Amino acid sequence: MKDLNYIGIKIKEIRKRKKVSQERLAELVSMNTRSIIRIENRKNLPTLETLAKIAEVLEVSISDFFEASTPINKQEVIDNVNMLMKKMDDKDLQTFYKAIYHFYY
Repeated sequence: MKDLNYIGIKIKEIRKRKKVSQERLAELVSMNTRSIIRIENRKNLPTLETLAKIAEVLEVSISDFFEASTPINKQEVIDNVNMLMKKMDDKDLQTFYKAIYHFYY
């Protein structure tokens, strides 16, 4: 990751996906809302301790804040899916296949 300020974008993305308001997140991590806004707007970087609290509240791993949000192109999507599939056991792979099959058909 070239830009550590990207962390704020990921926090915002995950927070919205989890349907947690900035105010609620701030309350749960014992911060003021303005601090959360500044982190999400890439004005401030959170400390590691704050990042850990945010991850806990949003029920994600700290590493989730450092991952790219979506693959850029079709081949990247295929590569990522293949990588994930190789890690699955037979039961997970069957569940994955059924989900994709029902989505497509």
